[in-house]
Amino acid sequence: MDAPLVLAGSAVVVGGGFVLFATARSNLAELFVAMGVLGFGVGIFSAAMPGVILAVTPESETSSAMSFNYVVRSVGYSLGSAVGGLVLAGGTDTGHLFPNYGAYTTAALVGIAAMAITSMASLALARRRSSDTNPTAVPTGAPEGREPGQERKRADT
Repeated sequence: MDAPLVLAGSAVVVGGGFVLFATARSNLAELFVAMGVLGFGVGIFSAAMPGVILAVTPESETSSAMSFNYVVRSVGYSLGSAVGGLVLAGGTDTGHLFPNYGAYTTAALVGIAAMAITSMASLALARRRSSDTNPTAVPTGAPEGREPGQERKRADT
């Protein structure tokens, strides 16, 4: 499978975990299932992301790109934790130790929205990559000004 499609699929799995968390948390077993689905989806996403990055990165830049991926992923996890904590803190009534029931649902809904955006962005990336790699659009010879096997220059550098 194409890596952007795997990313989109993993975002759907994580979104499904959030849906489970939002709707079914009346007992511990339901929470374990929701957390398992969330963990599975995040694991798939983390495994697929290097493939997406390496597909568009020159070989000489792979270590830098993977290091940057790690930093961005850490920042993303921190940001997600902060947003979740903010939603739960906002749902904690004065004098209570724990958030009210609705705050957990709101946090799950925020996660569902984030995964919907992630799925759409991944599908757009997959669509763009498929049009870039369409075999009918690829010329048969080497592009002008470049010998076969010569590394292409990126437009943003």
